Amino acid sequence: MPGTDYTRGIFFALSTAVLWGLLPVFMKIALQDFSPGSIVWFRFVFAFLALWLFLRVKRQPPERILTRPPLFGILAGLCLSGNYYYFLRGISASSPSNAAVLIQIAPVMVVLIGVAVFKERFSRQQAGGLGIAVLGFLLFFSDQQSQATDLGLYTAANGFVLIAGALWAAYMTFQKSLAPQYAAQQLNLLVYGVAGVVLVSTVSWEDYSGAGVVAWGLLVFLGINTLLAYGFLAEAIKHIPLWLISVIVTLNPFITLVVMEALPHLIPGLVEPERIGLLGYLGAATAIGGVILVILRREAGAEPPVVGPRGSD
Repeated sequence: MPGTDYTRGIFFALSTAVLWGLLPVFMKIALQDFSPGSIVWFRFVFAFLALWLFLRVKRQPPERILTRPPLFGILAGLCLSGNYYYFLRGISASSPSNAAVLIQIAPVMVVLIGVAVFKERFSRQQAGGLGIAVLGFLLFFSDQQSQATDLGLYTAANGFVLIAGALWAAYMTFQKSLAPQYAAQQLNLLVYGVAGVVLVSTVSWEDYSGAGVVAWGLLVFLGINTLLAYGFLAEAIKHIPLWLISVIVTLNPFITLVVMEALPHLIPGLVEPERIGLLGYLGAATAIGGVILVILRREAGAEPPVVGPRGSD
């Protein structure tokens, strides 16, 4: 890609991966003071207001897409709101690492939708990657199932994460359809606004009045995370190929695993230590490696979609 700055692009993509890797950990901590609906609604409203102000300052009138919103944009907002909500429900019912690994099924779903809806080619490499990913997910699931203290709750958590993954895939499908006609940040503004309206009914308002300074600081960080992660992603797309961005951001579960391994030792009592055995770590690495093979394209010019939490995200 002549004329692009790979160093800047890789920095922005890595920044997105780090933010998405930290996200499940900090959301788990925030769940000690807020309900899932309260957290997700605040994140979207914070991101909407901050992005609206940014577009105003940049003299890019944000009202244009809000006054005549495309149907697919509204549907994208509905899907992303569900993705965020159910992903957090999955974290609440299990653990950050469990949700971060299992949500990687979302990029696989996006590729399969691309094959079914947009008639994209599914190569042998991708088929092999799909098989490897399935094997990795099964190994990880087997390990986590054996470690679970409440099997029913763990099963429900996986169901929430799978729903979140499916909604993310649908969100990406709508976004892909709209991308040629609308600027990325304008679409993000619409999506954030729709999600903020939809999720009002899930808010426990007493959470906000009862929260302390630290809890509010954490909530603001989650809002900033939402804004920066997607902002960095949009900047990365300007400088490096989508396949490279996809590979980098797909590595974010490793960041979650490392942080969750270190945090209980650094700050005891802040989060419950993860229960992951050697089989679980092997399964996570295998699953993520398989996902990377699925989202890559061998053909020149056939760029994969950029995917990531997705509550992701």
